[in-house]
Amino acid sequence: MTEGELAETETHRRREAELGRLRARADEMGRWALSMVHDGWQAFRTGDLALAQKVLDRDTELDRFDQEIEHEVVAFLVTRQPAGEDLRAAAALLKTTTHLDRIGRLGFDIARITNRAEEKDALELTELLDAMDRTAEGMVRQSLEAMGKGDADLAKALFSQDDAMDRMHRRATRLAVREMVHDPLLAERLSGELLVARHFERIADNSCKICERTIYAATGQRRAEYLPRHPYRPYALEQPRGQ
Repeated sequence: MTEGELAETETHRRREAELGRLRARADEMGRWALSMVHDGWQAFRTGDLALAQKVLDRDTELDRFDQEIEHEVVAFLVTRQPAGEDLRAAAALLKTTTHLDRIGRLGFDIARITNRAEEKDALELTELLDAMDRTAEGMVRQSLEAMGKGDADLAKALFSQDDAMDRMHRRATRLAVREMVHDPLLAERLSGELLVARHFERIADNSCKICERTIYAATGQRRAEYLPRHPYRPYALEQPRGQ
């Protein structure tokens, strides 16, 4: 191996090591964001205002993660001048942290609407929201694992879960409306649960976006190249009337 080839190999090794460190930092940010989602839902579910405040206090650290990782990725681009897959990976990380910040902020928003649990919850809706929480958190964990490994196949496997989350979101909307009609005094609590369901759906969407970035970094493919668009139609047409 020539001296020039040795130098290029060493440069590539250093770039790979730096990208690995940046992915680890993004994973750390993702786990911080997940803690905000999990504890935000637990605070809302139980009316735990002290826990809700702890979630709100974590927002400063979430911002710090976002700003520091952005600075480190930009420094990597300037100093290492990567090309090909390394360049795509760095660009993907810049967008990934944006989605992680949004996930944490959605947990923040769930905590922010916490009230003391003085009203009786609709059990079926609460159980559904628990399932949405588990699904959303599982999707974020899978997206982080796919990002850390640079695994396009693991990232692509996530998209079917998003369809299930959409179905749960529509069901939660129907349940909340039904309970409001049955007992208007629960309207304030149920309106909050409607917002929580929407936030879980958005968390799932952001985990899918992280996977899109991972696939792009690994393969150079955009979403339209591996995942056909859904034939969207109004929600009202998706279920027979009365269900």
